[in-house]
Amino acid sequence: MQGLMMDYPLTLQYVLHRAVQLFSRKEIVTETESEPHRYTYAEWGKRVAKLAHALKQAGVQEGDRVATLAWNTYRHFELYFAIPCMGAVLHTLNIRLFAEQLSYIINNAEDKIIFVDGDLVPLLENLADELPSVKLYVIMGEAPAATGKLQPAVDYETFIGGYPTSYDWPTLDENTAAAMC
Repeated sequence: MQGLMMDYPLTLQYVLHRAVQLFSRKEIVTETESEPHRYTYAEWGKRVAKLAHALKQAGVQEGDRVATLAWNTYRHFELYFAIPCMGAVLHTLNIRLFAEQLSYIINNAEDKIIFVDGDLVPLLENLADELPSVKLYVIMGEAPAATGKLQPAVDYETFIGGYPTSYDWPTLDENTAAAMC
């Protein structure tokens, strides 16, 4: 007798596919400083694929840690899916920690790339010289107080621009690390 359990691994890839297929016209709304940002789950899915391509092109492989220092926005939502769905590990950094703690955590995790919201760039600029594992900083949104100390750095939209809107997601074991808390 066969059990009634599903016959596929419990990974975020299935959540991603389900959201795009069943809710393609539903909106995701993020409040921003100027006005709400709105797009559909179908558009979100395409941007998640573009982000996965960009990460792969940047050298991110399965098991690599990719950090975020960001607010709860649509770009962060895209990161929450692209990183673990391609087999890398999402490492969310706590913006409320002291600089020394952030430095230790980033170095201990050996984060390869850090995605940072523009208004949080000054927090990382003070640590840039202490983060040898970080190979790239991706700035999300405007960073008016940035001094240019985070190098190399690229704007998020530039980072994902020009890539295909579909991605051949790898088959992942459900026990594969998806995130570091």
